Parts: sequence; structure tokens; C-alpha cells
Amino acid sequence: MSEQIIEKGQTVRLGKVKGNLKIGKDATLIADNGIIVVDGSITSKGNFACEGDLRARSIRTKNGSVEIVGHLELEQYAQVDNKLEVNGNMLCPEVAVGGSLDVAKDLTSESVKVGGTIKIGGTAKIESLQVGGTLKIYGENSIGSISVGGTVKLLATSSVDELKVGGTVRVTGGKFEVIKVGGTFKASEKIEIASIDVGGTAKFEEDAKILDLDVGGTLKTSANLDFGKIDVGGTIKIGGNAEGETIKVGGTLTCTENLTCSGNIKVGGSCSIEKVLTGDEIEVGGSVTAKLITGKYFSIGRRGEVQGIVSAETIIISSRATAQDLYGKEIRIEENARIKNIYGDDISIEEGARVSGEILYTNDIYIEEGARISNEPKKVKTLPEPKAYD
Repeated sequence: MSEQIIEKGQTVRLGKVKGNLKIGKDATLIADNGIIVVDGSITSKGNFACEGDLRARSIRTKNGSVEIVGHLELEQYAQVDNKLEVNGNMLCPEVAVGGSLDVAKDLTSESVKVGGTIKIGGTAKIESLQVGGTLKIYGENSIGSISVGGTVKLLATSSVDELKVGGTVRVTGGKFEVIKVGGTFKASEKIEIASIDVGGTAKFEEDAKILDLDVGGTLKTSANLDFGKIDVGGTIKIGGNAEGETIKVGGTLTCTENLTCSGNIKVGGSCSIEKVLTGDEIEVGGSVTAKLITGKYFSIGRRGEVQGIVSAETIIISSRATAQDLYGKEIRIEENARIKNIYGDDISIEEGARVSGEILYTNDIYIEEGARISNEPKKVKTLPEPKAYD
């Protein structure tokens, strides 16, 4: 194949180039009629610039940067040691840049690998994207896999299969399959995620639907949360209604509306729900506050505190804990606990426990010596329903 050579530092006007194009250091290409079409490949030792659109089989540079003042379309690949800047759209199956990639408009590619930073001003459609430093995409994007060592900003609706980031992530919203983040994650609009694992803090400012969520530090939502499984090492703060399967949190859990789980809820510290807390098995180590707590099983830890009505098949109030009104089939009050009212089928009250209100039961009651009962227990045919709450 024939070859055309552009000497070092030359400024050349081109249109159609038959064969390959070899460009010297710091040369400038000016497009006739707005576009240069190269039948073969472009090689350069050093920097070069093109004023206008450029179309070729491939671009390869050594120890240089490339600036395209227009659109860039390549059939095979672009390999640039330093910086590649495209002041328009870029279409290229394989992109490898040692430094930074800056595309002012849309980027379409199968594979993009950049050692430093990527900035895309328009939309992005990429199968595989690897970045050593930072990634910023301003337009809507559809990406198979993203791997970034530093930070990510996706500033429009995203559709991503896999996102792995060592540092921080900020997204607008969209749909994600798998997310793994070493630092912090923030979504500013509605989002759907199949699985997310965050080492630090995860924040959701609008409604979120998440099947599997694992956070090492803090989970914070400002709107409704639809979830499958949640496991948080530190704190959960939900600023709306939350409904899902299971929750496990090592520290504190707060919710400004209702929290409903079809499975288990386990809180190591305190739990504060503005309205109704519902679960299958509910275990709280410290304190719990809700207008109504309902499930099959409920337990509060030693020296814990319950504020609100509890309605569950099995209720266990641990030693030295306090509670108000309890409604259940089987209720056990451990030693030195303090309770207001108890309504159950079978009730057990241990030594030192104190019940200041009424006790109603339908089947059996056991009260150890040393328990303090303000009113004589009454056996009834049916128990009252939990009192309505405001």
C-alpha cells in the first residue's frame, strides 16, 4: 500500500489520501471540504493536529498527543501514548490512550482503555471501559462494564451492566446490574440496581429499587426505598417508606415513614421508625421506637427500651429492658424488665420484673416469686386488639 509523508512541523491541506499516512512531529492537517479520508492507517512520532473531520483505518502515535477539531471515525483502533482530544463525535472499535481522552460529543466503541482521565461531553455507547484515574460522562450512556481506579461521574441517565470503582461514584440515575465501590456512592435521581457493594457511604436522593445492598458505613435515602436484602455495618437513614425482604444493620436504623420487611430485621443498636415497623422476625439490641411494631417474633436486648405497641406471635423482653403495651401468643418477660400492659395467650414473668398496668391472658401464666405485679392477672376468652395509634 502506498504511503504519504507529512514532514515535522508542516501544515498541509488534505482531502483524500490513498494508502497510509505518516505524520511528523507537530504537524497540522487541514481538511479540504471539512473532511480528510485516509484509506489506510495513520502513524505519528509525536504530536499532530487535524482541523476538520478525520476518517481512517487506524491511528497510532508514539510519545505524542492527537487533537481532532471535528469528528473522528476509525475502522479498527486508536493507540495514543499521551492525550487524545476530539472536538466532535468519535466512532472507533478499540481505543487505547496512555494519558487522557477528551471527546466533546458522542463516543461509540467496543473497548476503551485509558491510563489517566476520560471526559465525554455527549452520549456514550461502550461495551468495555477501563480508566486508571477519573471518568466523567455528561450525556446518556449505555455501557457493558466500567472499571475505574479513582472517581466516576455519570451526569445523565445510565444503563450499566457492571461498575467497579476504587474511589467515589456520582450518578444521576438509571439502571445498573452490579456496582462495587471502595469509597462513596451517590445517586441524584431514580435508580434501579440489582446488586451494590459500597465500602463507605451510599446516598440516594430519589426513589431507589435495589435487590441486594451491602454498605460498610452509612446508607442514606431521601425518598422511598424498594429493596431485597440490606446489610449495613454502620447506620441506615431512610427518608420515606421502605419495603423489602431483610435488613441487617450493626448500628442504628431510622425511617421517617413505614418500614416493612417480609423477612427478618436485625438491628445491633437503636431503631427509630416514625410509623409502623413490620417484619417476620425483629431483633433489636438497643432501643426501638415506632407507633406499632408487628411480626411473628420480636425481641429487645438486655437493658433495651421499646417505645410503642408491640404485636407479635412471640415476644421476648430481655433482662432490665423496658416496654409499653405487648400483644402476643407467647410473651416472656425476663428478670428485672419493666412493662406497662401485657395481653397474651401464654405469659411468663421472671423474678424482679415489674408490670405496672394490666395483664390479660387466655391460656396460661407463670409468675416467678419476686416479680412485681400492680394488678391481678385476668384470664379472658379473647384478647383485645392492639389499640389504634395516631
